[in-house]
Amino acid sequence: MEGLDCAAAPGGSQDAYSGDLAGRLERCGRFLTCWLGKRRGQEKILRILQEQGGVSQKQLQERLGIQPGSMSEIAAKLEARGLIERGRDEADRRKIMLSITGPGREWLARQDEEHIRQRRAEWFSALTEEERAVLGATLDKLAADWARRYEEERRDRR
Repeated sequence: MEGLDCAAAPGGSQDAYSGDLAGRLERCGRFLTCWLGKRRGQEKILRILQEQGGVSQKQLQERLGIQPGSMSEIAAKLEARGLIERGRDEADRRKIMLSITGPGREWLARQDEEHIRQRRAEWFSALTEEERAVLGATLDKLAADWARRYEEERRDRR
């Protein structure tokens, strides 16, 4: 996210993100993005590559909802750190394939998943168990609806 101001993300006052539900959700998203750190997206990419082996850059970009230019930039950073390798698909030389390296696997192994799980649980500690369940169901419902709409729009554009 270009120009993400983490200091302003958790703001509780009237700001550009508090006018409607989408704005409120965006404000929470900005907060989570800031506190997870920018490398969480890189970690997610590495985990996918570890689970699936080689994946085309385009497939990964679509799966994560990342813009092509941003995906290229992230891949270049991961490659520069020695965590992934980029190469051409043998069958289709136009495709750029990404795969995790040994150092990438080692980096993932060092990540403290328990700490992350605890932090995520803390974020929702202000909610009761029932409120968390309702929020979870609501977010699942929205995500499913948005995914359906996105697929319909994509089909209509073809």
